[in-house]
Amino acid sequence: MRLFRTCVAAVALLASAAFAQSVLIHPFDADGTTLGTVVADRIAEGLDGRVDLLIPPVAAPSFVPPTPYADGFVNPLAVLAQGEIARLHGVQLLRSGAGVDVAVGGRLDADAEGLRLRLIVVDADGRTLERTVHAPDDDPSALVRQASAVVSGRLGLPVPEEADPIDMAGDDDALGRVLTLLAAGLVDDAEEVVARAEAAGPLPPRLEALRTTVADARAGRPGDDPATAAVLALLDGDDPEARLALWERLAELGAPAARVWTAALALDEGDLASADDRYAAAGAAYPYGAATEAAYLQAHERSGADARVAELVRGNDPAALVVAGLLADLAGDVELETAAYRRLGRVAPTFAYPYERLSFLAFRADDGLAAAQALAVAVELEPESDLYWTNLGWAWYLLGFWERSEAASERALELAPSQEIAAYNLGLVRARFGRLEAAMEAYETALRLDPAVNDEAIEDVDDALEARPTEASLHYVRARLHEERGERAEAAERYVRFLELGGAGDPFDVRAEDRFEALTAPLPPLEIAGDRIDLLLGGASLSGPWRPGDPLTLRFEAYTPGDALPGRIEATARLDAADADEGAEPRATGRVEVEVPSGAIGYVIDELLLDLPADLPAGGYRLTVRIDGDDDQAARATTELEVAGTPDPIRALVGRDVVLTSLETGRALFAPADADRPGAVVSSLIQELRDAAEAAEEALPTIESGRFAGLSGSALFETSGEGEVRDFLAFLAADGVHDARLTFVDAYAQWAVDGAP
Repeated sequence: MRLFRTCVAAVALLASAAFAQSVLIHPFDADGTTLGTVVADRIAEGLDGRVDLLIPPVAAPSFVPPTPYADGFVNPLAVLAQGEIARLHGVQLLRSGAGVDVAVGGRLDADAEGLRLRLIVVDADGRTLERTVHAPDDDPSALVRQASAVVSGRLGLPVPEEADPIDMAGDDDALGRVLTLLAAGLVDDAEEVVARAEAAGPLPPRLEALRTTVADARAGRPGDDPATAAVLALLDGDDPEARLALWERLAELGAPAARVWTAALALDEGDLASADDRYAAAGAAYPYGAATEAAYLQAHERSGADARVAELVRGNDPAALVVAGLLADLAGDVELETAAYRRLGRVAPTFAYPYERLSFLAFRADDGLAAAQALAVAVELEPESDLYWTNLGWAWYLLGFWERSEAASERALELAPSQEIAAYNLGLVRARFGRLEAAMEAYETALRLDPAVNDEAIEDVDDALEARPTEASLHYVRARLHEERGERAEAAERYVRFLELGGAGDPFDVRAEDRFEALTAPLPPLEIAGDRIDLLLGGASLSGPWRPGDPLTLRFEAYTPGDALPGRIEATARLDAADADEGAEPRATGRVEVEVPSGAIGYVIDELLLDLPADLPAGGYRLTVRIDGDDDQAARATTELEVAGTPDPIRALVGRDVVLTSLETGRALFAPADADRPGAVVSSLIQELRDAAEAAEEALPTIESGRFAGLSGSALFETSGEGEVRDFLAFLAADGVHDARLTFVDAYAQWAVDGAP
């Protein structure tokens, strides 16, 4: 197979290039350090004022606008796997989505030989340049000097003067963290880092400039860094008009992506008339803009939308082709989707994603050859992908290339021992040709990874049996899968058929006989060990009485004195008044189906939940738990409980695993055992509000409606008392939130700002 390669040695790219109007520099990937971001920022500083429009690293990760998709938006960069933004196709996609003349990206690594930066430069004509530069690990600024020379040469610009030294043990540590936080939209956190740096001494000029840019973004001013101001207004701003104005200004400066952003902002505000005009302008600005316009027309069922989408496939823009593929999939147009991804594979030949999509389309069409052809390229591009090796193994199986199928599945399991589907595929190809011992090793691996037998794996065995009905090993496999699913009669029948066909020799023949006897013998009884049922609230075993509204967790052990528990157990609970008749309507019920590990004779079940009704009268109640296994296997146990008092929201939150945490430390403000101490919990929460009052004054707006209307953030936190906190807790409990970890003061502030409903 032909190996797709990028033209790394294209010396012509270094010839004098036309002056670039716009340049985007993305932070360089660098595991566990912000050095890659600092190096990228230094390179951008060297270009500042020398190009018409600069998109610096702090703005680059969020600069590519989304496209309308179904009822929302999707970003074309979302199809990139982790780390792929630092590869050639990632930078190609980044450049085309941003609409800049040149995009710069790459990856920084450190090893025993020092620092290594793989630099990637892509221009609007599709020309690419890849260059690796090296530096001692104690002189990262040498990377900046060399990379700046490469980028400047590519842009036809003079090489900048010497770069300032990089000191990651000093000021540049704070700079890297601030740049990373701002790029992620964590503006408040970035400001805290700046404040700590300022407390230690005068701010370095770059940090001062970033602080000014944050202020510009919040004030709706483009300032000296209009791209970053516009991006921060998206991530941190709350003024739609100011946000729109910043992107409009950026569009005037020559950023075509800004036209898409203004259209997306108008659409997000529900202003379709404005969105119509703005998407039309975006469509005229650059190819990806045309893709977003086509997506907008399709989403709103406008005439000509299909033709616009089809037109995208005739172009060579990577981001537009990604959108074309997504839209074709949405419309169910397999032919157009196939054409889009085939063209994307040619335009971005290092990108495995289009081949992944082509393989899925081929599998859907039962075209094993097309799937294998696509996946053969995918594994060449991404040889460490267990997904691609797994699917290639299946494609070879469908085509009858058994040895290739086995080798591909083995490779998938080498890369990812938890790859359950590869284990099933490996077992199947081995069982098909009578290699039962090796086949069962693979099947048992799959069942250990997930005891719930994969339905498609069963279908695959059945298909193999149609082709090879007298292959005893396939019948043994089918018996084992039947047994794992609790289908005793079917499993016994298959074990008999395995033996009738001559078996496979010991130990499998002996085991088949033993399993037949066990499966046809009377079922062993099920028991609830000791008839004991533990009642828990949020994992804590509290003493009664229980309160109405308590969400209880029931814990007990299912047990059998026989061979093993069934693979699935259904557990049900019902609550009745202590003196209720058997046929009375239950006061509350709960149900759960539990998968039991293979071969277990005892298994603790703690997933059964029972919500006591909020209006449950005080008194004595009878709780009955029943477990059901295979056929007529069943057991039950009862316990008595006392209910008294009124519903308590703290107990409800504890029972639903809702954790309220401290703003300062992140620790939980109460534990399950505190459910019996509601007064102490409320006092702790009130103190948390008091401690955060100063921060609330800066962070919260004046409240406009509800019981707290007119209060500032500090006044809200200083005046809230037991009644207000209990009302908030009651609101949170009534909202039904569960399995959540919330910062208490943030949640309380949001409740107050929303009018304290």
